[in-house]
Amino acid sequence: MKSIALFLLLLAPSTLLAKAFVAPLAETTDNLNYPSIEFMSVSEGLDLPLASDPESLPPEAPQAKTMRVVVYRSEIYQSLVVETLTTGMEGCCSKVARRQSIDLEGFAAHFGFRGEISGFSFSGWSSHNSFRFTYQGAPFHATLQSDDRIHIERDMSANNSFKPTPLRGAA
Repeated sequence: MKSIALFLLLLAPSTLLAKAFVAPLAETTDNLNYPSIEFMSVSEGLDLPLASDPESLPPEAPQAKTMRVVVYRSEIYQSLVVETLTTGMEGCCSKVARRQSIDLEGFAAHFGFRGEISGFSFSGWSSHNSFRFTYQGAPFHATLQSDDRIHIERDMSANNSFKPTPLRGAA
């Protein structure tokens, strides 16, 4: 019985067995014009710690930040960028403070996906710096870490229709 279980584990799809994908976010200095935006979503705001009284600061001084996920397409391939947006007093002077790209090709290879880099679908924010998404039907959870890295793992709690292909002969 143990040998059958071991055999089935060895044959299971790599998307079920792969450990979390942790990779640095690549600073992107490209022009802010995206070829073809497919999706964009902004997280909830987070107040920034201030060194002095907010009333004494100029209105454009950053007082809050949000994260924005941008999915865009270039020909048949998707790209994923995470932007840090800052705003001043009462939402004044919003600007893109940073743009970082996520290595979707490395992510796909890590979890055993083959073919074109496409099939990313945003599912929603779970906190200021983490979100859920599906990639080619499989659910994932991503967390943007303070050290400019992203941590992506399979979302085993997801309530969606993704079901791995059963092995032949398995009931």
